[in-house]
Amino acid sequence: MEQLIADLLAHPKVIETRDHMHHSIPKHDHLLRSVKYSSRFAKLLRADLRTCVRAAMIHDIDSRLGTLTTHGAVAARWAAEQGEPEAVCRAIISHMYPLGPAPTSREAWVLVLADKAASLGDFRQYLRGLINGSSQQIRRRLELSDPYYCQRPRRPRHRLLHRRLLNRPLRPRRRRTRAEP
Repeated sequence: MEQLIADLLAHPKVIETRDHMHHSIPKHDHLLRSVKYSSRFAKLLRADLRTCVRAAMIHDIDSRLGTLTTHGAVAARWAAEQGEPEAVCRAIISHMYPLGPAPTSREAWVLVLADKAASLGDFRQYLRGLINGSSQQIRRRLELSDPYYCQRPRRPRHRLLHRRLLNRPLRPRRRRTRAEP
């Protein structure tokens, strides 16, 4: 399976995903997990393995240039510029179903399922990291290395720490009374 995506694994755009945050983990981990599930689902659904794993490897490239529903089209455009077949681009466009367009091929359905399964795996990886303490370290590293987070203005972690809230006097609670007949 790795020989099907070897050129993508060496591409600079894919390599830089190691420093991008996605679901509080490295985006590269999510992409590789999507490839793993995609290969399994492709066999079950008798879809083209090459199309499925290539689409899975690049389905979230440049995802921040779009919205939740349109980032598939952004990644598909990038894939087309790299010379990927039309089947790969069609699968990528619909990977956010039901929030995005409906899948139109077996390969697209494989990517939809693989992306959802990989997202559950991402969550499991994050929770496991909370137990052993690695999740917060990874998140801090990604916030420093990810261009999206480096350029974003920082906001307070908790509302009560916000300066305006701390300077505002607290209002006493009113005691409610029942209306008597």
